[in-house]
Amino acid sequence: MSGSRCCKLCLALVAALGLDTAIAATAAPPVLAAPQVFAPGIVSGPANDEAPAFSPDGKTLLFTRSGAGGGIILESHRVDGHWSAPAMASFSGTWPDLAPEFSPDGKYVVYVSIRRTQTTPARQQVGLWRVDRVGDHGWSTPVRLPAAVNISDAVWKASMTRDGSIYFLSIDPGKGKRLYVSHYAHGAYQPAQPLPFSHYGDDDVDPEIAPDGSYMVFASDHRLPGDSKDHLFIVFRRGDGWGVPQAIRYAGDDSPGFSTDYLPHLGPDQHTLYFTSDRAMPVAHYPHTAAQAGDYLRRIEQWDNGNLNAWSMSLAPLLEAQRHAG
Repeated sequence: MSGSRCCKLCLALVAALGLDTAIAATAAPPVLAAPQVFAPGIVSGPANDEAPAFSPDGKTLLFTRSGAGGGIILESHRVDGHWSAPAMASFSGTWPDLAPEFSPDGKYVVYVSIRRTQTTPARQQVGLWRVDRVGDHGWSTPVRLPAAVNISDAVWKASMTRDGSIYFLSIDPGKGKRLYVSHYAHGAYQPAQPLPFSHYGDDDVDPEIAPDGSYMVFASDHRLPGDSKDHLFIVFRRGDGWGVPQAIRYAGDDSPGFSTDYLPHLGPDQHTLYFTSDRAMPVAHYPHTAAQAGDYLRRIEQWDNGNLNAWSMSLAPLLEAQRHAG
């Protein structure tokens, strides 16, 4: 029996038994509209381009562009309704950097930097660093976050709530991947604690928390049976705890050659999701006319050449269903 037919039968059973709409919403979360490539030729280009992180006012974005030798964080500004040509952020380039994230108030950015220690012998550290805003477009000298956050030599992708708490991924030696939170209290980060829904073996990565802490989007390559590609999931706050993570479904995600989706970022409106993916747009059926061939060639030269790009889609239907579910 197909998945869509099964969902319809489940909904019919819910209605017949008189169960409330909250259960129905939980049983069959809405399928979102297909994602769209973001800023082709500007952000999404011929290289590997990761999902952008936006300042709260929506006027500045940061994203990672990478090749075989590592990544550099680029910066673009919204000018007269258009994004400026990206330029290397002043704090990036000395080391491989990636996954920038603005604080909810826009006053600082936390990002991942891959560096060699000065110990003997030297070792590689993947950790979280912070830069503060200086003026409209300047940045301070990077500072490594304290040991309460950088709990291992492999701490990746951070996201922050308005109260200063920071959520992140740690790859713990001999154990695997797990999502953590370090709460901010009394002017300092508190010892990190694992999130209760994230366990070793789930392979959860890339947390993106809503500024009010009401929900989180993350990626995993182990939660869908028989599927080893990263996909996006969402989990909602339940009182002082968390609910059960559910896969984010969108139109076409089950088509042949389904994509790897990860590194989610929420836009300034808090319901548009930007993420990194190796997916592609459909190609017109062959044989092509001369005009279709020209359009396709321009697309290949701009962004659609098989590398990673930035994509976006609206979470609004999913968030609305959750509100009705209570």
